[in-house]
Amino acid sequence: MNRPCLWAGLWAGLVLPCALFADDTDIRQAISEGNRAYEAGELSQAAAQFDYAATLIRQLQAGELGTLFPEPLTGWQADKIDTQAGSAAFFGGGINASRRYRKDGGSMEISITKDSPLLQTMAVLFTNPSMAAMGGYKVKRIKGQTAMMKEENNSRELQMLIANRILIQLRGRGITEEDLNAYAEALDIEAITRL
Repeated sequence: MNRPCLWAGLWAGLVLPCALFADDTDIRQAISEGNRAYEAGELSQAAAQFDYAATLIRQLQAGELGTLFPEPLTGWQADKIDTQAGSAAFFGGGINASRRYRKDGGSMEISITKDSPLLQTMAVLFTNPSMAAMGGYKVKRIKGQTAMMKEENNSRELQMLIANRILIQLRGRGITEEDLNAYAEALDIEAITRL
């Protein structure tokens, strides 16, 4: 994996890593530096190093999450996987990965978001079918999970919230409901949940 780079400067006393992936050595070094600073009573430096280590770990998680997207189904092509890990200081520490698929004149993007505090607001829709229906969603079950599907003009979307901490979204234009269902069924929900 690539070694991380650091943005120049400090913001609110925190070191901000670029969205690249770290290796085990970088993570262990940050933890070691955090321990050393803590023992020396340098609490701000210790907090910055531990936050840095946590961000590196989230970047590793994002990279692993990117390996769990389904391969293109018959007749489809897929773009490169995009992964991001947000610093706890800015985006709540969530991780996100997405991949775009294309077929004929249609396209679809699958995105997976994990461990972001922002997902708590989505739980209201999934636990209240009446509210989901008011938003134009149709509720169904896919692989034992509650899913919400919506169709508008030439676009369709399907969302699943798993264990209140993982949001899977499939959105596309020029695709059928069967396309959405096929890709939702192709996802390895158990592997995504374990990560």
